[in-house]
Amino acid sequence: MIDRQQISHKVLSTVISYYPGRGSDGQDEAMCDAGAIAMSRDTGRIPGFGEVIGKSWKLRKISQEHGTLVQIAPNPEAGHIDPILKVGDIIGIVGQHACLIAAAHQWFYIVDSDTGEGTDKVVDVWVPWKGW
Repeated sequence: MIDRQQISHKVLSTVISYYPGRGSDGQDEAMCDAGAIAMSRDTGRIPGFGEVIGKSWKLRKISQEHGTLVQIAPNPEAGHIDPILKVGDIIGIVGQHACLIAAAHQWFYIVDSDTGEGTDKVVDVWVPWKGW
């Protein structure tokens, strides 16, 4: 297993709505502006379509342009440090299939976590070659 610092991609998304107690088990749900176009409909070994970095939430359901986030049990080993989501929060989501996710985006913001300036500093923008 790798830790979150070793993951080479994430999709930034905004929490656009919040639903207290709406989940099937009474847990809260939230809506974000990343759906199938941004994240891919592929699934993998981990249930759902992605995990929110640093929070105990998963991207459980997706439509074309939005996704439904559901609370999960906090897991400190997975880097869950904050269970709270609020409308307007910018979250990072690690998806199931990096190739399809990368193909959906027109550019990549490159962040160098070794700069000593934190992981939020963009050091470059890459424009991928599109077409075969």
